[in-house]
Amino acid sequence: MHTLDKLSQRSYQQSVYDASTRNTFYNIENHPEKYSLEPILGKIEAEASVVIRKIIEEESLASLTDEEKTQLAVFVVIQKSRTFHGLQSIKELINSFGEKLLTMGATQEDLPRLIGSQDESDLKNFFLEMVLKHVNHADQILNKSWLLYKTKSETPYYISDNPVTLHNDVDMGFYGNLGLAVQGIQIHLPISSTLTVAFVCPSHEEKALLARKQLQFIVDNDPSQLIHVKNPKMVVDYANAYTKGTPLETNEENTKFLNSLQVGFAEQYIYCEKKEFALVYEMLKDNESLKTGIRPKMN
Repeated sequence: MHTLDKLSQRSYQQSVYDASTRNTFYNIENHPEKYSLEPILGKIEAEASVVIRKIIEEESLASLTDEEKTQLAVFVVIQKSRTFHGLQSIKELINSFGEKLLTMGATQEDLPRLIGSQDESDLKNFFLEMVLKHVNHADQILNKSWLLYKTKSETPYYISDNPVTLHNDVDMGFYGNLGLAVQGIQIHLPISSTLTVAFVCPSHEEKALLARKQLQFIVDNDPSQLIHVKNPKMVVDYANAYTKGTPLETNEENTKFLNSLQVGFAEQYIYCEKKEFALVYEMLKDNESLKTGIRPKMN
């Protein structure tokens, strides 16, 4: 597959097995037996891979069992937290908090007591501890409405080194709007070059089903009014994606949007089946801060 490094803006080809590989990244620091999270993460990956393969082969979510949904949900929340981006975000948050306390009158000697250790090894171990705790958030994925997006092979989906992306059109001001449980949230995970699974706030499904119901009312009572419905087929397909598990085809604009999320969330690397990175270069040109992943902000 093709890889683009956001920092150097250089692209090259590599195998799937070499992508985003960081040796000993999941090893606990200063552990006498060099304990690693790799065996646990490997088991989660193995279970989820069977489910993902099933979705790809069937191009549908319809036949997923409750157990399979749970396995995929666990994978999603773990994948969201386990990345190098996750570690960098924790470091940035702790350092920003420390700087904020210093401006408020705290001394450097006060910081360990107020925010804990800022030692690299301690932060790494805190990150690994948090990765495992994210299993408890799997219910947030299970409580979402699930749907499957599909794109044409000519316009493949990107995936990145931080592939679980979040988007929300609901403005919540100071509190932010990208939490797993917030109103309106949309969570995406590409599972192939042409398929992306979305886990979204049930309010989106409610709107889709209402739109289909209203469309059916028009068809039954006054078909002449159909000329005022912009895209009746899309209304039906969107609702069916929720109720039947069938894939919802994304047009070029929708695909570009999903890919833009991968660009924004990527810590450094973006991957694509084709050497099609014009969108990445365009976004980096407009916003150089995208050369690294999204960072938590301290007001």
